[in-house]
Formats: sequence, structure tokens, C-alpha cells
Amino acid sequence: MNVVPILELPVDQQAYVRHLRNQPGVRTFMYTDHEISEAEHQNWLEGLRNSSRQQVYAVVIQNAPVGVVSLSAINTAHGTADWAFYLDTSLQGKGLGSQVEMWMLDHAFGAAGLEKLNCEVLETNPAVIKMHQKFGFVIEGVRRQNIVRDGRRIGVVLLGITKGEWDAQRPKVLSAVERLAGRR
Repeated sequence: MNVVPILELPVDQQAYVRHLRNQPGVRTFMYTDHEISEAEHQNWLEGLRNSSRQQVYAVVIQNAPVGVVSLSAINTAHGTADWAFYLDTSLQGKGLGSQVEMWMLDHAFGAAGLEKLNCEVLETNPAVIKMHQKFGFVIEGVRRQNIVRDGRRIGVVLLGITKGEWDAQRPKVLSAVERLAGRR
């Protein structure tokens, strides 16, 4: 697995990321679940070019993008940001998500210089909530009935982790992630 700033990908691979995002198994767990048009995708990419509040990376395997991981709402004054990721549905549940999460936590509390990392997960995605908790994220609240999905209101679970919490948790998860990555 390699992680590359999305704007450094060749144009055809940047375009392919839209295909990943539009997979039904990805869209179902996103805030916006409509199909992203080519124009909307291009506008999003263009908006990233001069944004100091977002860092978006492609997860690349064998020279092809297979997912996206990002920091958003970056606040340098407070050392905080939100993060999210998605992967090609054919790779979900195979340990890649754990590798991506490990990379993001190391990046957030290393190169990005953050002190606190937050994320939001739809309550209909308990597997990802549980995965975040294994990495040391703490449930900080729930925005009850916060979004509409398929005609019904669902909640959003708010999770967070501090740099100190990650420093304490990292040794506990490192060997499991390395095992999933086939390094042990």
C-alpha cells in the first residue's frame, strides 16, 4: 500500500477515484449518497488545489488507486482535524482499512502536527465504529437522527482521539496491523 496526494496522481487516476466513490457500497456510508458527476468531481479536485483546510490522499496498490483517505476541517491554531476514508468495495473487510487507519493516525500526529483527530461515522456502519475504537478512538457523542437515508433519519456517531491516546495505543495495534499487511 502506498498513500499519495490525490493531486499528484495522473489525471486518469484522479478521474478513476470518482468511480470508487460512486460504488453503491461506498455511497451508502457517506453523508451524501448521490452519484457524483464528472463535473462535480472536477470541481472538488479544483477546490483542493488551494485549500489549507484539506489534505486528500489516494490509497494506491500496484499503481492503481483503490481508495481515498483525507483530513478536513484542519485547524492549525487548535491542532485539530476531521478524517475519513473509503476503499474499493472489493477490498473492504480484508485488513486494508486497518492499514489506512494506522497510516492516517501516524500522519496526523506526525507530519500533520495535530494534537486531536475527529471522525464521524453513520450509526448504520457499526463495523467501522468498532474498528476506530480498536485504534483508541473514543465515542464522544451521537448526533441523533442527523441525516436522512432512504426516507428515515439516522444518527451520526462522533469519535475522537488525542495524540497522547494514540501514542499509548499504537504499540498495542502495531503487530495486528502488520500481520494484516502480511509483514509478519
